[in-house]
Amino acid sequence: MTVHVEQHQAANKRLDIPERQRKNHIRCVALNNDTRRYLFTVVDEAWCIRRTGEPVWGLRMPTPEEWTRCSARTEKCGTSDEISHALKLMRLELPVTPDEITRGYKRVAMETHPDRNSAPDAVERMQELNSSMDLLTGTDLSDLSLSETETVSYEKILSRRSVDLGNGQAAGLEIKIVVSEATAADWIYAADFAARDDGAYIAGYSGRVVAIASDGTPRRVFDIGAVPRQIIDVGEYLYILTDTRLYVLSDDRLEALVDVFEQGELLVGETGFALLESKSLTWFSPSGLAEGKITTRDPIRRVFSTQEGVTVETRRHRALIRGAPPWWGIQEGG
Repeated sequence: MTVHVEQHQAANKRLDIPERQRKNHIRCVALNNDTRRYLFTVVDEAWCIRRTGEPVWGLRMPTPEEWTRCSARTEKCGTSDEISHALKLMRLELPVTPDEITRGYKRVAMETHPDRNSAPDAVERMQELNSSMDLLTGTDLSDLSLSETETVSYEKILSRRSVDLGNGQAAGLEIKIVVSEATAADWIYAADFAARDDGAYIAGYSGRVVAIASDGTPRRVFDIGAVPRQIIDVGEYLYILTDTRLYVLSDDRLEALVDVFEQGELLVGETGFALLESKSLTWFSPSGLAEGKITTRDPIRRVFSTQEGVTVETRRHRALIRGAPPWWGIQEGG
């Protein structure tokens, strides 16, 4: 399986991710049931790709409401608005070459220079043209587009209050934080394909879980208010695990809410699920009803299901739990 390069590179450029850190920003990877599609996420973007390499859909989590987009600035010697204005002044469009900038400057200067133009604002217009030339000649615009001349930042208001200045006067004091787009983004922390079709689920740091149709259209949003660590869909039930709770949903209804404060890994099968900690294993019915628990002295190294029951192994011991459900759907005679 190969991550689709074009989508990944576009995300890297938008979020200013260095090439050497690329692999660190792929947080979730999943395969659908027939292995013909795979899903990967880069920060706040999710992409569904066919096994042959063609993209099926892409989706970006919206920025949380508390963050407001600021004026865009560029590392190319001026703001994107300033560069756009300078190009417009010379009747140019991106991308342009240095020679085209020079010709554009000369053409407009011939019309604007006070020696040739008796308009009252001719001097100011010539000064503006010279400033625009200084800006553009200090920037390599030969292979840039407008989107590449800007970087985006976001701000969040931390507090607002009024300060008494005396004499009946007051001033507003506002404290805010400004961050990069990558910092403000709703990072995707969990993702998986749906069990019954080629739909998918993605969940962001904000606690929003988005159910997506097979064509990439968002179908519904759950807001659980906590960071999801795992999403597993088994058809009849959808399990969403956070650090403190496990949400069990069926047909968009909340069937159960299990307290799981740092209770480890979620193991899900066809006929139930379990929560695996370092030294304990608790198993549940598919709807979230606790059915049993085993505690060990040493860390658990392996858990597997057989027709006889569930086997739990540590470094020195092996225990067979009879009566525990065969989670992975092992039936008599199977």
